[in-house]
Amino acid sequence: MGRIETSQNFVVICCNKTVLVYDRRNGDSRTLSLNIPETPEESKKATDSDETTAQGSKNQVVCARISQDEKYVAVACEPKTVTVWCTQSWSLQHTHNLVKRPVSVDISSDSKVILVADKTGDVYHFPLKGGELEETSVCDDRQEMSPESDSQGNGVQKNDVPALLGHLSMLLDVAISLDSRFIITCDRDEKIRVSHYPNSYNIQSFCLGHREFVTQINLLPNHGNLLLSCSGDGTLRLWEYEIGQCVAVMDTREHSSPILHHFTKYSEERIKQSAEATRYLPDYPPLRCFALHPCAEDEYLVATMLDKIPSVLLYKIKDRKLHYLSTTSLEGLPLALAWLDSKTLLVQEESEEQPLSVYQCEEDKLSRLKEHTLISLGMNFKQFFSEGGPGGVNMDILYKQRYDNVAEYLKKKEERIALTKAVEAGLVPAPPKKGRWE
Repeated sequence: MGRIETSQNFVVICCNKTVLVYDRRNGDSRTLSLNIPETPEESKKATDSDETTAQGSKNQVVCARISQDEKYVAVACEPKTVTVWCTQSWSLQHTHNLVKRPVSVDISSDSKVILVADKTGDVYHFPLKGGELEETSVCDDRQEMSPESDSQGNGVQKNDVPALLGHLSMLLDVAISLDSRFIITCDRDEKIRVSHYPNSYNIQSFCLGHREFVTQINLLPNHGNLLLSCSGDGTLRLWEYEIGQCVAVMDTREHSSPILHHFTKYSEERIKQSAEATRYLPDYPPLRCFALHPCAEDEYLVATMLDKIPSVLLYKIKDRKLHYLSTTSLEGLPLALAWLDSKTLLVQEESEEQPLSVYQCEEDKLSRLKEHTLISLGMNFKQFFSEGGPGGVNMDILYKQRYDNVAEYLKKKEERIALTKAVEAGLVPAPPKKGRWE
């Protein structure tokens, strides 16, 4: 989902309503000004009753993505916008207005196209560097972009581009293959879909196996045919996505028993607040996200975090299999995480004093560093992290509510059978027959 993005030269951190950028070459830091006005209609609709986002997050930064050539950064914001920034001058290049609020963005490996997934299940694509997209056969009735959509400099582009593809469920993440042949999307209905690009009506495969919503998908950098996903069912899955085959599964339940009391306490508090919480709260916390980084040839480190649990679980992908390494306790709830290199993990925690923590990976275990440039950076800009609340997608509402009406049905059935027997025995008079329209 990209709340922390790292590259060779930059670290981009989504701090609720601000984007914090750190230049790893010279140690400079800056914030991107995202003064995006909200229309009166949007302000009226964006009430606190909207449970899909955290409280106070109506103008929040959702995610960010750095282009492969490190020349551009795309930032998706709650007020239905995606902004593109030039990393050389850190000037705003383009603003793309969306129909619905975005949940994820990705940039093609050739740094030409931005893909944006929104909450209604649609995916749109825009030119990263402005102008118009090259002619493609997305659909026969494709509308031409209006002259107003062409922008130079700090232009605002209207979304006259038709949706590239759509799901019947809320999308949670989107990715484009390294060769730009496929778009991979995951949704609330446990599905991972692999569609051709740009002819997205041509579906290559479905990756089916998760039992709950799929929160994140990532391609393995050195193995373009493999995809890693995590889900609300608490599992990590490795896929050969072109054929829709699952090659490895790791259930985090096997390694999280000592830390589950955090989630049990949270569930009990939610049920006390509202008895209806029992309809959707699971027995096990969902996997919120993971961070992936190659550590050796054909090997990858995977750091994962469970919702509402202050811990990081460390795994390794080796020989197309997932292996458990260790569990590390944190001082605060993790909100996002990303690898700085194969030995250093950056974690954003729910803390007012030290929102950023750095961990060193040694002998397959994570140890917290007391001093690091990014730790100091987080403390210097801590006011931006606390502004607007923790943010992010509320995982609770992604679960489908469970209704048990079988007991009520069986009770009424027994009453009907008992009444019929009583009438046959002459104990009670037969009830009057009701016509269809009576």
